[in-house]
Amino acid sequence: MTVTLITKEGDRSETRVLSGAAVAYSQREVDLSLGLLARFVRRESSPAALTHWWNEVSPGEILRSRTREATLEGWLGLA
Repeated sequence: MTVTLITKEGDRSETRVLSGAAVAYSQREVDLSLGLLARFVRRESSPAALTHWWNEVSPGEILRSRTREATLEGWLGLA
């Protein structure tokens, strides 16, 4: 699927993402995801970090839960 982000200034960014619906999420992953979303809301981080990561890593398959958790931990500075 494609995720599109539009800032209030009208800047638009699109990126292809793998659907997370194909796999189950651990409670840790949910908690980390909510923490990252909270940082976006508080403007302590930007969703652009996700696009940058995607362009750098270019994963070719759906990441397993532990790998997703480790990625989220890195984005949150916990790794």
